[in-house]
Amino acid sequence: YAGAAEPESESETEKEHMFDKVVTPSDVGKLNRLVIPKQHAEKYFPLDSAASESKGLLLTFRDPAGKSWRFRYSYWNSSQSYVMTKGWSRFVKDKKLDAGDVVSFHRAAKDHRNRSDRLLFIDWRRRPDVAIPPPATAFSI
Repeated sequence: YAGAAEPESESETEKEHMFDKVVTPSDVGKLNRLVIPKQHAEKYFPLDSAASESKGLLLTFRDPAGKSWRFRYSYWNSSQSYVMTKGWSRFVKDKKLDAGDVVSFHRAAKDHRNRSDRLLFIDWRRRPDVAIPPPATAFSI
């Protein structure tokens, strides 16, 4: 119908789930970085030697609201880990992420623009064990 979403909008883009990451206290703490598990990092965000030697790559993800988030992604030799650094702390603050929450990464299933860099998406959800507070009437007096 008239006014239908453009194919580039998230609702129209068929997504492929890449992986979920349960964030740790250090992922949402003062270190301002998200560690990406090695098996996922090497499969979905491979770094060539030039990117590894330099400061890494800038990756842009779109959240469900359509907002773009840009993170610096690199390999830290000191801890032998793949990390998202610059930009990550803004995402944590904006989404009010806590340890145990789950961040999920997706990419466009098909590349509509015939480019190798597919659209990337990021989503999050509260950790599963957060109980909803009981209604006020449930409290004993």
